[in-house]
Amino acid sequence: MAINGETKDKYVAKIQYTGDVNEENIALDIAKATTASESEVGMYIRELEYFISKYLSEGYIVRLNSLGTFYPTIHAKAQDTAKDVTHRTITRRGVLFRPSETFQKTIDQASLKQATTKVVKAIDHRKKSN
Repeated sequence: MAINGETKDKYVAKIQYTGDVNEENIALDIAKATTASESEVGMYIRELEYFISKYLSEGYIVRLNSLGTFYPTIHAKAQDTAKDVTHRTITRRGVLFRPSETFQKTIDQASLKQATTKVVKAIDHRKKSN
């Protein structure tokens, strides 16, 4: 990054994943912590996934109080008139997730540790005036 014509290296924190956990791992953990079997928990997880996507696709906001809220989202091309706005102007569909306060507090309290650092060269993409 250039500051007063001088290039300096900058450092930024970056997440380093420990690994990944899948549906089966979670189902097994829940089964161990409850009286439900692993296959029952797996079925409930799949049904939850099905109904969340069903309601989102129907335009509903889905609130799971202890987990958070899922919002359907779209990106669309701007048009000159309202008449020109159709489903064809939608370029992408997605889901926004906002964690509940309790869920966010758990994330905020996660332990952090220093990992291997790398120098990242910043590139100034701002347009220069001539």
